[in-house]
Amino acid sequence: MPEETTIAVELLGSTETTVNTIVNNLGANRLDRRSFRKYLRDYAERTASDGRLINASRQDLRCANRGLLLAYAHMELICWLAKSNYTISATSVGWYSWKKLFAKYRLPLLAVTSQTTHLTNHLQNISKLADQVFTDLDANDVKSLSLKTGGYKLTSGKITIPPDSIKYRKVPLGQPIGSPPEGSHDLVHRATLAQQKLSQ
Repeated sequence: MPEETTIAVELLGSTETTVNTIVNNLGANRLDRRSFRKYLRDYAERTASDGRLINASRQDLRCANRGLLLAYAHMELICWLAKSNYTISATSVGWYSWKKLFAKYRLPLLAVTSQTTHLTNHLQNISKLADQVFTDLDANDVKSLSLKTGGYKLTSGKITIPPDSIKYRKVPLGQPIGSPPEGSHDLVHRATLAQQKLSQ
């Protein structure tokens, strides 16, 4: 298995923990971000599962481009979250100090409608791409990795999804797609830097 694929799967798995930390801190800070927190939880729940899907797509060149496109979509969301998130606990901020408040918190204090819309658009795109990767794997009878290594296994030529995974749908694929603008190595590098920033 290519090293960058292993790193990508581990990266998405660790992103789940980081995003859940953001959700918890939003609640601890007593800021009403219910919709935003819900969508963050939705994203955290699917990261590890999508990582396994990306890993499986790397086993066959016919599926690799769709898997890379899904990885690219995750990278874009991680980079965006790194610019607008709460990762610092409420106790570390002096609420009497507006200067400190604005310096540490990068989401607006009041309405977050535009941020919520942006997040949902990212999630819809990721969900659509993940369904396409799943359909592509199924159509091409990809001999993916065993569950022990975090992948899927095939039963009678069909992909068996672990019970804790996202339930993917089979969708029309249309024409084959080209590679995203960045290769897997560059994707992993950018996403790793963003994830490190996100977890600070």
